[in-house]
Amino acid sequence: MLTVNISSSQTALRVPRKKINAMAQFIARSEAVKFEEIDIAIVSSPRMAELNMQYLQHAGDTDVLSFDLSAPGSPLVAQIIVCAEVAIREARARGLGPQRELLLYIAHGLLHVIGYDDKDPQQAEKMYARQQELLEAFLASYAPEAC
Repeated sequence: MLTVNISSSQTALRVPRKKINAMAQFIARSEAVKFEEIDIAIVSSPRMAELNMQYLQHAGDTDVLSFDLSAPGSPLVAQIIVCAEVAIREARARGLGPQRELLLYIAHGLLHVIGYDDKDPQQAEKMYARQQELLEAFLASYAPEAC
């Protein structure tokens, strides 16, 4: 059984924990991937900038960081870190809701752990299309009372 842990150390955006949990479960099922555990942390811009520098040596904040913490041959253990302020900023620029943007980042991070890559343009196009497809399918099927 997949365990999804969700934490938030920021105050800029309300975190829809049940929806995030349901989406993580949906993506695991849709991609037919055996996850053991998914940890999702929603952090502030300053914290994300620290983590971005620590792990990728990139200055400034970013939308999502993802880590595969699995032992070889074991079910996947993922850590996904998303930035609330980036979600708010990007959602405003794109005319979307910030919680939807946050869900998009979580989908993106999970796809990275599953094995999708966005380093070359062809792979990026495939990954972005899949994350959008998963998000749309999840939102169309999401029924809060079922969670």
